[in-house]
Amino acid sequence: MMNNDIIIRAARRDDAELIAEAVCMAVGYDTAHPIYPVFLSLAQRRHTQYSYCNALVAEVDGVVAGAIVGYDGACLAKLRKPIYPLLERHLGEVPHIEDETEAGEFYLDSLGIRAEYRGRGIGGALLTALRDKAFSEGYSRVGLIVDYNNPKAEKLYASLGFQRVGTKRFLGHNMWHMQCESPLSIEERIERSTFITPFQRRLYMELLRVPRGTTITYGELAQRIGCRSAQAVGQALRRNPYAPEVPCHRVVAADGTLGGFNGMREGEQIEHKRTLLLEEGYTLTPTHKR
Repeated sequence: MMNNDIIIRAARRDDAELIAEAVCMAVGYDTAHPIYPVFLSLAQRRHTQYSYCNALVAEVDGVVAGAIVGYDGACLAKLRKPIYPLLERHLGEVPHIEDETEAGEFYLDSLGIRAEYRGRGIGGALLTALRDKAFSEGYSRVGLIVDYNNPKAEKLYASLGFQRVGTKRFLGHNMWHMQCESPLSIEERIERSTFITPFQRRLYMELLRVPRGTTITYGELAQRIGCRSAQAVGQALRRNPYAPEVPCHRVVAADGTLGGFNGMREGEQIEHKRTLLLEEGYTLTPTHKR
């Protein structure tokens, strides 16, 4: 990927120093801070929040000038787990860190440009590249957070299609939560997805064929895709990252009850399933109230 003399590429392990520097910049520290070795160690590993595997870097005339890190928000807890023993070792304590993202978005975590390369459009090029990479892999939306007191950064994000969707508190700061929606159709996102299984892909595409205002049982849906297990269908629907666009609320139990929703068989989630069906004009029977 290129933008004039800017080359954007996937990061390598030997880019770890730049990635750690970029993360430091994003949280307001320099490389002299005791937390830098923490970020460096994480950047050198696979399967961590700041891994080189989750990063893109920008080169200008063959020199690395900046980096951006992003990942599936649903994986935050797993990716963050390795940071705690490192914080204890290097800082002597484990500070409370709020969740900055969640399932349902690809999260742009940290962006940093070396001082001598700022003002050349590198930040925008990196943001665009990782945003578009996430969309090409099937993610529905890309998110980030920005400090209330950083209108210049917010203006840049807005120019790239990000809009405020809420607020978050992170590391003692009030942040705007911004997201950008994929321009691809739900069918295109499912087909391109790199984070679902072939079974899920087949199931979700079939479920899109169930008309609004109607329902289908787990067993019937299993038969349509040549699967013998209604349970397997239920498990895949529980992990549906595209709800409610992929309408798992239209799938009910064979005994006429609503079945489960988001892994629950009663309470708030089932009420939400009932509400979605009613909004689509489906007529609920007394059985559906159980």
